[in-house]
Amino acid sequence: MVEYGAGSSTFYFSSYVDYYVSIEHSLDYCRELERMALNQSHRSVKIIYMTPNASGFHIEHGFEQYHSDSKSQIEIYCVPRNAYSIQAYRLWATGERSTYEMYRDYVDFLGEYFREKKFDFVFIDGRARPQVAYAVLKQLHDEHSKVFIHDWNQRADYHIILKEFYNLIDQQIESNQVGGGGLVVLEKISKDIGRENIREIEWKYTKQPQWWI
Repeated sequence: MVEYGAGSSTFYFSSYVDYYVSIEHSLDYCRELERMALNQSHRSVKIIYMTPNASGFHIEHGFEQYHSDSKSQIEIYCVPRNAYSIQAYRLWATGERSTYEMYRDYVDFLGEYFREKKFDFVFIDGRARPQVAYAVLKQLHDEHSKVFIHDWNQRADYHIILKEFYNLIDQQIESNQVGGGGLVVLEKISKDIGRENIREIEWKYTKQPQWWI
């Protein structure tokens, strides 16, 4: 299982699977996750700080906690956001939404670092959620793999991925959470979507959203 946006959910959901990969953009929060891991000394956890280079990504340094009786392996990859243009910042500041330019390495990390690996479940609860949902298409095991997106309600800019790439399978409508809350379960529309490189997966019905850039 893959998660975008690490946190307490990482330690909760990972107890249900053998192998759990989480991707986080905030280095400060990754250090907080180290402290959270120490409070769960019965868990096997790796927190790996990544930096991009010409060939992809390399490991800068890391934290590792091993327990022989742990039922799951947790790997958290810390991928900082990119330098960004004034245009990207203005779009973010006015729309309060992440842009692809800001989070390019974070969004593309799964496809670059786990290029040959496929996943059955993806939980998206971090930055650049529609961009991540688009990017993980080629990492889904098959058309029955599930993608969960948190805070779906009242965030209409997330919904652009439905018309072209995903079918909505289930939805939690009621939520009192800040940010709109709600959770949706998605499956990709076709088994053929995601076979090609991300930049060759076309937006057929609409142009890329302005905040994508």
